[in-house]
Amino acid sequence: MHPPGHGRAVAGALAAAILAIFTVFSAGSVTHGFVSYYTASKLLVSGELGPNAYDDQWFGAKVQQLTASNVREIFIPNPPTMALMALPLVSADAQTARAVWLLVSLIAFIASVAALVRHQALRARDLSIPTVLLMLLAPAVFTNLRIGQGYLLVFALFTAATIMLLRGRDRLAGFLLGLLLAFKTSGVALAVILVARKKWTTLVVAAITAIALAIAITPFMQAGMWSVYPSQVRAYVARPASSVTAYQTTLGLFRHLCVADPQWNPSPAANCAPIAFIVPTLINLAATLWTMVLAWRSTRPEPWLAAAAALSVLTLPAVAEPHFVLMAIPLALLRLSILETLSIGALLIVPLEFTAERFTAGWWALLAYPRLYAAWILWAASLRELRAEC
Repeated sequence: MHPPGHGRAVAGALAAAILAIFTVFSAGSVTHGFVSYYTASKLLVSGELGPNAYDDQWFGAKVQQLTASNVREIFIPNPPTMALMALPLVSADAQTARAVWLLVSLIAFIASVAALVRHQALRARDLSIPTVLLMLLAPAVFTNLRIGQGYLLVFALFTAATIMLLRGRDRLAGFLLGLLLAFKTSGVALAVILVARKKWTTLVVAAITAIALAIAITPFMQAGMWSVYPSQVRAYVARPASSVTAYQTTLGLFRHLCVADPQWNPSPAANCAPIAFIVPTLINLAATLWTMVLAWRSTRPEPWLAAAAALSVLTLPAVAEPHFVLMAIPLALLRLSILETLSIGALLIVPLEFTAERFTAGWWALLAYPRLYAAWILWAASLRELRAEC
């Protein structure tokens, strides 16, 4: 008779093997995604990183020059400190650097999922095989590996910070959160929830870490990059292209339904542009405040950590497929029913070619946001557990 967890371990090993094979095939090409990190780090080392990086044409030309490819990418909406992410790889050519990046990303991702599974097993809450497979084999994982995006590493940092908070190692959690804030700002929602939890040690260490990285990188950048960063982010969010269904955000949904654009959104469902920015902002603000209130009174950390992971995706203004790898955290930490797991799994797995790329006109666009709906369901499940403790 096999010991408990044997089937889960076998399923996990098979999934890891599938990801490894996919990574090997992905390593043979240079695509968008990774080249943004690589080019930014190259520009930092050469002293060329500056405000021009936020010019899509300028940065795209640098990508092609430094990678010897016809691939173009953009730097916006990332902070200047994103240029540190691929710094250890700048001495290698783009193809080799990408292969190493993918390998490190895969190892970090699998180790992080294993840490979440192990944490739950130690609490006598073994995750089901379907849940483990969903965490490992969701399309978001394959998208990160296919294009070399950085969100498997973001996931690893977020998971490591989560595990450290669960273990009461607040200083180490703060250091990891600081790295997360510096590289991608993906940990902002977690930091906000930590304010409600009065985790001052974690927040102070996170702030010191992020600020130290910002100070350390500044002498090697051209003047003015930090000062233009906020306005460049605002301009990026305001672009008409942000209304395309590839951006699975609440803001993107309302903009797609309400704001017409001859190129990016010729057939909106209604003429409701005045509410397209206001309503999503109010929804995200209300969700964050509600989570903070319930987290403040919570006696168990798992629900508010799950909510923070969900909000870290939901509250960002520009979120595409790669970001949703973070949903593995609430999947692991929450007590979901079979129906909830099936529903969330379906929304996280359904190909965007059948949804986001097909239903783009009128009210049919409501069918184009499955990843967004999955994240909101996970957030709602987090709040249900938080309310149950109050």
